[in-house]
Amino acid sequence: TTLRAQAEPSTHPTTQANHPLHSGVPVREELSIHPSIHKQTSAGKRGKMFARSLILVLASVVRCSTAATFQLFDNGASAGSVEITLERSEFPVIPSDDEDGASAGELFAVEMSKHIVVSKYSYPEGSVVATKAFREDGERIESYDQLLPQDGINRRVYLVAEGLEFVWPFIEYGHNQTVSHKALTPLDENKPIVIESLSDSPRVFKVHNMFTPDEAQTLIDTALSFTGDKAIKRSTVGNSKDRANNGAHLENGRTSENAWDSKSEMAKKMISRSFNLTGIVENAGQIDGLQIVRYSPGQFYNSHPDYFDKIQDDDFDFNPYSGGSNRFATVFMYLNEVEEGGCTVFPNVYSRNPTIPAEYELDMFRQGSRELHMTKECHKKLAVPPSTGTAALFYSITPDGRIDPMSLHGACPVIKGIKWGANIWIWNRQRYGDIKTGEARTLRVKNTLDEPVHISWEGRDNGMLDAGATFGLNTFEFHRFKAHTHSYKNKAFAEFTVQSKPHDQFWTIKAPRVHMVHTGEDEEAEEL
Repeated sequence: TTLRAQAEPSTHPTTQANHPLHSGVPVREELSIHPSIHKQTSAGKRGKMFARSLILVLASVVRCSTAATFQLFDNGASAGSVEITLERSEFPVIPSDDEDGASAGELFAVEMSKHIVVSKYSYPEGSVVATKAFREDGERIESYDQLLPQDGINRRVYLVAEGLEFVWPFIEYGHNQTVSHKALTPLDENKPIVIESLSDSPRVFKVHNMFTPDEAQTLIDTALSFTGDKAIKRSTVGNSKDRANNGAHLENGRTSENAWDSKSEMAKKMISRSFNLTGIVENAGQIDGLQIVRYSPGQFYNSHPDYFDKIQDDDFDFNPYSGGSNRFATVFMYLNEVEEGGCTVFPNVYSRNPTIPAEYELDMFRQGSRELHMTKECHKKLAVPPSTGTAALFYSITPDGRIDPMSLHGACPVIKGIKWGANIWIWNRQRYGDIKTGEARTLRVKNTLDEPVHISWEGRDNGMLDAGATFGLNTFEFHRFKAHTHSYKNKAFAEFTVQSKPHDQFWTIKAPRVHMVHTGEDEEAEEL
């Protein structure tokens, strides 16, 4: 059998999610992929990971009409795809004696990495292996059937580099994509959840039918019921751990009020939906909680980023591409209808439909004030209007793992009425914050490499483990450990986050994955 790869033109679907991709680009030379895999593996030229994971059943029958043809993209990309045709028999199978623990979906992503450049900042082009693949509607690929066309339209598949997370593709302004009910269950079968593309950089979407008015009111009522320290009060800026910059403190650039709710059943439901929307497996250590905010007339939040950087903590790695963690995506839910104002504005992006503020809006604020400046920005820059049941989804991290300064945003002053909203910040890994993040657990670590490895804990040196050695330690839920060669300050090649269950956990440190790079007529394994 053969697996065909051809270039896909840079044109893309219209605003309808099921519009066919345009064609008309010359086909690349057909590649006989699987026979070459078999030859290279038997010759011992591929790394052990490929030898174990790229076990595919080669079909001896004539290619039939059941083959799946799909467009393969890099994570979050809107262009530069290749067309892949795959038989059912060519989808990875898991051997009964497999010890790697990889799923069929992971092996599929690894295999597909050979056909397109998978991006990860600071890594050489062609050296990155993907370990996750997502469909255009948000489903994570785990079976062959997910690749089959829908209503005669070929699927789009997006590869996510190892250590990174899926980013929804922009495609084009106004593109509407219905989210798969398997990725995120809709509230009503007649009201599917739809994400609408608003900006490529920063990556911004408006999510429709995210929740019901009754669910929104429940969140508001819960916030209003809090008393004492939990009661709704003036919002702060900063982080309590950032002592050098006065920690969490009041600031004239943020005049709203807020309360925190992570315990109520409705808050838990909204948090789970937000994780499912982003394609990230829900983990209590990867969220700051749910923050309910209230803006009265004249109140606003000046332009700010949601991500953290080294100003907050010079010892913490906030760069996802190097194994660090940061706020990855923000889901801001609009809980009510606002009479006027209250948009979420992105000052680095000009509006496609700028307007002129009314005189009564400008008269609300004194000359030279931040509120006046923000009001003007909200009329000429990209702004997401509040509407009950919708949410703004935007990313603080680019698809290749970099912090995105374009994600600067703010809350426009409310002109008339009251604005209620809910913030959910999702991290790509264990979040920055207090070191003790959960209940006590035990962890045993085994080094299977032929050389010592250095272990770091939350960016700090945690000792060295000799080749073949095992050691145990006491730790807590959500603590994050990394493995490095030669020094804990070098780039990590493996990591482990302590989970809630079981109480006693085990981390086997394995050699880093390898990706085959072509050097003339030969192939060499390049360590990631």
